[in-house]
Amino acid sequence: MDHTIVGILLLNLIFFALTIVLVLALRWFTHRERMASLAQGVSLEELLDKGRSPEDRNKLFLAVGLICTLVGLALSLGLATLGLGPWLLAGLIPFFTGLALILFSLIVRPEKPKEKSEPLVEPQREQDEVSYTATSSEENWVKEEQDEEKEEDDVFF
Repeated sequence: MDHTIVGILLLNLIFFALTIVLVLALRWFTHRERMASLAQGVSLEELLDKGRSPEDRNKLFLAVGLICTLVGLALSLGLATLGLGPWLLAGLIPFFTGLALILFSLIVRPEKPKEKSEPLVEPQREQDEVSYTATSSEENWVKEEQDEEKEEDDVFF
């Protein structure tokens, strides 16, 4: 066997083992943190609600998908210089995993709240609006009433 192929396989095996160790360590620390919080009296609902909002989770999936896709593409292009062979899987697997994450992010994207658009309504004109113009007899009647009110006020003072 060629030493370069053995080196590539060994390097992939080391990266895979380090990834597994990292995931297990993160899960263990998360478990320890939750147990310590529960021991201090924090309710389980508060612990579960402490997570990210749906928008933040969607952005995280999109970011991880883009990073994974670009790393897979770079690995695939780099390994393609060696020719076609099974070593291309080292780049194609993260590439398609990243594409799947991007697709997942687009599918489960939370809906934006729809703005309620108010229909354009013209202001209603008062149909009962009639221009009243006082006739001379009405003007005289109003003046007479005002004069009578003044006379009654003068009597009391």
